Amino acid sequence: MAKEEIKYTEKGIRLSIETCIENGERLLMDAQMLEFSEPPATAIALIIIAQEEFAKAFLMTLVLKGIMKWNKYLWRATRDHRCKHLLVMIMDYINPDFDEFMKRIKEDLSWVDGILPPNVADALNIFRHEKLGRWESRNRSKSEPMEYDASAKKVGNGKIDKYKQRQLYVDVKKDGSVLPHTVATQNEMEKERERAERLCFLAKSLIHDEKETYYEYKTVEEAFSVLFSNFPGE
Repeated sequence: MAKEEIKYTEKGIRLSIETCIENGERLLMDAQMLEFSEPPATAIALIIIAQEEFAKAFLMTLVLKGIMKWNKYLWRATRDHRCKHLLVMIMDYINPDFDEFMKRIKEDLSWVDGILPPNVADALNIFRHEKLGRWESRNRSKSEPMEYDASAKKVGNGKIDKYKQRQLYVDVKKDGSVLPHTVATQNEMEKERERAERLCFLAKSLIHDEKETYYEYKTVEEAFSVLFSNFPGE
């Protein structure tokens, strides 16, 4: 066993998955109480946190299915907001909204079997190499940065987390003045809530082994399996 691996039980992982899903649902209920606030800043922050809980459940479900081995780096990923938002991008691809689903049918956009679209592939690559990979090899050179899809790179650099934080806190600049920020709108709140509900449904389906419902899941699972086949290294 690699020294980074952690002893765990299937029962413990399953309980953690179920608890994350339950907490995510609770956060969505709390957000619903605030959805008509103007602006719905606190509501959207709670919704994004709920998405993070569903992302944690997704990650641990991959462990439960034997796709990855539980270790200190995956544990750290459950506590890293940027990692969770990258996982949200991947989950969003597996269970897309209605418009995206219809677009794929109309344009026959399942991409090529076994190939992920660039933003999803790079969300996974950033998660594996730029996040967990750098944690594993702390002295890894940063002189040759990889070229990643712009949307995945922004999420990996903290775009969603910064947006969430700005809904909750007042940013003060060095000169003592308030830093202006974009205020959440009702449309944005509704969009993120709908996304969170899809993520919740996906997390529940996977824990009950209903992966056949999602055509793209197999490709994602295989990608995780390949990228994490030798992780962490001895």
